[in-house]
This record gives sequence, C-alpha cells and structure tokens, in this order.
Amino acid sequence: MNLDSSEKIKEMDPQGMVEDLDTFPDQCKEAVSLGEEIKLPYDLEEFDRALVTGMGGSAIVGDLLARLLDFPVDTNRGYYLPKSARPDDLLIAVSYSGNTEETLSALKDGQRRGMESLCLSTGGKMEKYCNRESIPLVKIPTGHQPRASTGYMLFPLLKLFDEAGLAGTIDFAQLNEEVEGMADSWNSSVPTESNEPKKLAEELAGKVPVIYGTKGNTSVVAYRWKTQINENAKQPAFWNVFPELNHNETVGYELGSELMSNGKVITLKNGLEIERNELRMKIMEDLFTDEGIDYAIARAPEGDKFTKIIGQVYFGDYFSVYLALLNQVDPSPVELIESFKARLKKEG
Repeated sequence: MNLDSSEKIKEMDPQGMVEDLDTFPDQCKEAVSLGEEIKLPYDLEEFDRALVTGMGGSAIVGDLLARLLDFPVDTNRGYYLPKSARPDDLLIAVSYSGNTEETLSALKDGQRRGMESLCLSTGGKMEKYCNRESIPLVKIPTGHQPRASTGYMLFPLLKLFDEAGLAGTIDFAQLNEEVEGMADSWNSSVPTESNEPKKLAEELAGKVPVIYGTKGNTSVVAYRWKTQINENAKQPAFWNVFPELNHNETVGYELGSELMSNGKVITLKNGLEIERNELRMKIMEDLFTDEGIDYAIARAPEGDKFTKIIGQVYFGDYFSVYLALLNQVDPSPVELIESFKARLKKEG
C-alpha cells in the first residue's frame, strides 16, 4: 500500500474516513457554533459535576471533558448510572446514532433519579425522547462514523462550559488555527517523508501496539489510540498508564524480547507530566533498551493543554487510519460490531 497515492487511498477508503480527518478543523469550527446556538434551561455552574454517559466513540467525549475542564466530570459506560449519581449532577447523554441502547437506558435512569439532562445526537430514539421529556438536545450532523465525529460531540460542550466559566480560558479561534496547522502537516496529500502519522503507521505495520500514557494527563489519549487502532485498523492494541503499570505490567517484560517480538511500545508525552512520572518513563525506556523491546516516543504538538490533548488525539486518529490502509482494510466498517448487535437484537 502506497500511502502517498491518492488513487489507492480512495480505493481503500470509499466511505471517506481520510477525508473526515482532513476536514476535522472545519468540523470543530462548525461544532462551536452548535454550542453557541443551544439555550439551556439551567446554569451549568449550579451543578456539582457532569456525568457523561455513552459508549464507544461517543463516550470518549466524557473522558476528554474530564481532562480539559476546570470542573468535575465522570464518564459512565453502561445501562445504568453509578450509585453516586444524584440530582446535583448534570447528566450528559451522548449517542451519535441516538439509538444506543445502553445510553438510552442510562438517560432514563437519570430521569427517574430527578437529574437535569443534556443530550447530543444526530436524532433517532434519543431525539424523540428529548422532545417528549423537554430535554435540551444538541443535534449534530449525520453521515459520519461516530469515532470520526469527535469534534461535533466535544466542541459544543466545550463552548457551553467555557461560556459558564468552567473551562479555564479557551481561545477557540487560536485553537482552530492550530488544528488547521496540524491538518496541513498530517493530511493525506503530505508525503510520508514529511508526515509523522504516516511514518509511525509504517513503523507499526504488522506489529501489535502497546500504548502508554500517564494518569490524569495522557491516559485519555492512550485509550483513544487503542480504540481507534481496533476500529480503524481492525487489529489488537493495548494500553496502560503510569504509574500503575509499574506495579504489575513492568514485570511482564522479563520475557519480553521473545514474546514482544511482534509488538511495539509507544509512550505518549506532552510536557505536562508530573516529575515522578517523567522519571518513571525514563527508567522504562532504559528497561526497554536493556530487554530488547521495540519502542517509540510520540510527542504532542506545542501549545496549551487544549492544543496538546486534542492534537495528540487527532494525530492518533490519522495514524490509525493510515495503519488501516497499510493493513489493506477499509477503515470505516465495523462488521464484527454490527454482527454482534444484530445477534444481540435477535436473541432478545
């Protein structure tokens, strides 16, 4: 697979996942306007925390908000909310399709508990439920894979929390300019020799990635990279975080050189690591060298925390799609997930 051949990319990517990435800056800009348009019947600063419920590519929004906001955010992935959920929490239900059964169940659970809610969706059952229950809905554009719609789902919420003074200071114009710069460097027309996501994809072709982030910092990025490799490249990938991995997973490298012959560790860095985790990462790099473990360091773009986190997520999205093309697979379909859902529906 030639990653620099536009004809070959179109052949392998008929649903346009690469195009979605190339136009991600436009998505983010449009999404900010969606946040400006929504009028909430309550003040966000009145709540103790936000509880985001969703699954898959929709749930990652909660993890990103937890990392980026100056406000408590927890993410729920399941049919019911945690026992700690209470009316003083704002429930944010995110389902790209509007038909995710776990998310609809959790939304109704929140309504039973007397929680105020906010929903994001393209429509479906969620839109009908919101209309019936008078729940505010941010309606986002359809026609994309959920995991390729992160901008549409994240930026309206960032805008709402920013207006409430709960996001620190976000310069959306500057952030969008920086994202545009990333697209200029990483898009499909940039040749491999100058394109870092393409280079990393070529390094990982035929290997199983093991991605390491740091707790409270790049953990959300590591998890996102793992899931994007799964869904886009259709292959296994694993993730963990410092310092926890030093209390268990580190020992697994005693037999690493043989068992990891087809694996590669990627350590994520963004310059926001606490000092002790920086030291742990340096020691692990020495261990990888001593044990003959193949590893690489992936650094975030320069900028504030919004640029670093969103930028490193964006990099991973590109990298995973380029890896899909090297794997000779269409990055868009998720046939095993769809067949699983069909069987789940059939069997009740």
